[in-house]
Amino acid sequence: MKIYLGGALALALLYSSSLNAVETYSLDTSVVSATGFEQDVKDAPASISVITKEELQSRPIRDIADAIKDVPGVDVSVSKLGTYSFNIRGFGSDYVLVLVDGKRQNATRGFQGNGFGEATNAYLPPVSMIERIEVIKGPASTLYGGDAVGGVINIITKKNPDTFMGSISLDTQAQQHFNKYGHSRGVSGYIAFPLVKDTLSLSLRGSLKQREKSNLKWPTQTDKNNPNTIYASHSPGAFDMGNIGARLNWTLDSQNNIYLDAEHFTQKTAVNSTSSKAVSSHKKFNKNGLILNHDGYYGFGSVNTYLQANLITEDGSKSTDYTTGVTTQGAKIKSEVYIAESKAVIPIDLQKYGSVSLSSGIQYMHENFITFADTAGALKGKDQDQNTIAPYVEAEYYITDDLILTGGIRYTKSDLFSGEVIPRGYLVYHLTDLITLKGGVAKGYKTPEAKVLTSGEYSEGYYGNPNLKPETSTNYEIGAIFEIPQYGNFSLTAFQTDFKDELSSDSYELNDKLPNGITCSVVDGCYYEVNRGKNQAKGIEFATQTRVWNGFSANASYTYMEKHYKSGETRNVFGGTRVENMPRHTAIIKLNYTQGKFSSFLKATGRYDTLAKSKGGGNRAIPGLNKYDNFYIFDLGFSYKMTKNSQVNFVINNLLDKDFFVPYGYENKGKIAYANRYQDYTEGRSFWLNYKLDF
Repeated sequence: MKIYLGGALALALLYSSSLNAVETYSLDTSVVSATGFEQDVKDAPASISVITKEELQSRPIRDIADAIKDVPGVDVSVSKLGTYSFNIRGFGSDYVLVLVDGKRQNATRGFQGNGFGEATNAYLPPVSMIERIEVIKGPASTLYGGDAVGGVINIITKKNPDTFMGSISLDTQAQQHFNKYGHSRGVSGYIAFPLVKDTLSLSLRGSLKQREKSNLKWPTQTDKNNPNTIYASHSPGAFDMGNIGARLNWTLDSQNNIYLDAEHFTQKTAVNSTSSKAVSSHKKFNKNGLILNHDGYYGFGSVNTYLQANLITEDGSKSTDYTTGVTTQGAKIKSEVYIAESKAVIPIDLQKYGSVSLSSGIQYMHENFITFADTAGALKGKDQDQNTIAPYVEAEYYITDDLILTGGIRYTKSDLFSGEVIPRGYLVYHLTDLITLKGGVAKGYKTPEAKVLTSGEYSEGYYGNPNLKPETSTNYEIGAIFEIPQYGNFSLTAFQTDFKDELSSDSYELNDKLPNGITCSVVDGCYYEVNRGKNQAKGIEFATQTRVWNGFSANASYTYMEKHYKSGETRNVFGGTRVENMPRHTAIIKLNYTQGKFSSFLKATGRYDTLAKSKGGGNRAIPGLNKYDNFYIFDLGFSYKMTKNSQVNFVINNLLDKDFFVPYGYENKGKIAYANRYQDYTEGRSFWLNYKLDF
């Protein structure tokens, strides 16, 4: 009988994270995110994709979204910062929990304002120290809490070794159209070595990345008195980012392991031509993280306990008015997240009745958000905090070798809201050795943060609402994995998410009165937090991968998704029910070739039928621009292993040099205005060169 008792112990390496399997790279891959202990991806109780270190090291990766953009069900586009934004099955990055070795990385939602939120999701450890990335699609709130409403991304890093090892990577990306897009460059490194053999080890890591600003211009000025309105609105400016970190690992004995991890991450971002004055806007983020973690492996099972602190500051938006040359400094904001969690994984042998892997734990989280804005109604200097405690339990019952039932429940209690029960159930059935069926139901739950529950201004032009309700979702999915001997495998998954009380914002013009009685004093308008009622996302994901034939292989995926508002009073900016800015069809096809030390790939990506988003992010449509133009792009990559420990990679991005900057002119308040016909400012042809040395 297939009883995973020893497996559950060894697998519970504590990098607790919940990822579920419909994986497009290898069916015999092990994952830990779906249950908190290691298991075969086919057995995992959810839809999970795994991105291997080999895949990550063969192409340019600048942030988290860039790393996961080939995963079925994930839509990635370029943000106004030049980093990438993403959504998983219709949920944006603020609904996806990002973990490194099972530990939370997300900032509080206060950093999501005014389109700069993607900067806080740009953090990625040096690629050379990443073992793999696991992506769970769909709610994982039972194990991970409120930020996992849309899914989980768990970045698994290499463990400290018993011998000296390290890696360094150098890369540069040159733009063919350097008069429009900025060049970029980067360096990252990782080194680990024992201090006391079999007892104490230390690893150090760091990276630096830099990109020059873009220089995109509209056909004409949108304001004849302001020559700088020629620059494309909200086009990417320059950015610099870097991080440095260390992990000290102490193996007390064969049963107990402790590590202390500390890291500093900093990022400077910029956006060209923001607001009606076409100002250039700059922000600086600093993040400091500290983790004290204990893993214990005992006769009854395994236990993981950790304390974590994430401290993030933003110096405020520094904006330069091109007309006057005057620079203004926005308000500083600060986020503090403190977490204490303990979790046990206990294998139980039920003899002839199967076996159970029981996971249970409790999490306490304190979130604090402070803004130093001093405009009318601002929450200057006030701590907006929330305390949440959540016990949870989940059991994975191996009824037979081929039938696995998972059930879990979490109870979340915040000092701002009443308690909520968050359940999930999942069933995996190996119909044959080659066919696996799986499906389940899970609830998602997320409370609004304290700062948006007041009527004050928490960021320039952004006001909270004391009547907001928690967001809830119910996710259904059913899928199948088919393995075809000597040929490959494919998977098919259908999903539906019913979402209630989604947080959004209504927009108001200058001098309009907001529902809280405050008159809008911001030239480009104000935003007031609201619950949007109900919406529903549903779709189908298909993925396939072939075996290798004479060095050739292929993998492909296709996602069809519809997302609609379901409450009668909620409409999109065009008066319909379909949610904007999400492609209905997404497809990826990748051909691979490997021969000895040489490998290459040709990849095609397409996004089709995307409803245009509102003007300025509010509830106003861009006249005449109902849909974005369909998007397709080809990339060609090569890798050559020069020696046992060194490798060079070369990628031509946007091989056909498709131009995705196509201005669309329209009238706005008696003046000419422009928008881009494509969803984002994807760059023209560029050339990425990378050299990697392991030692």
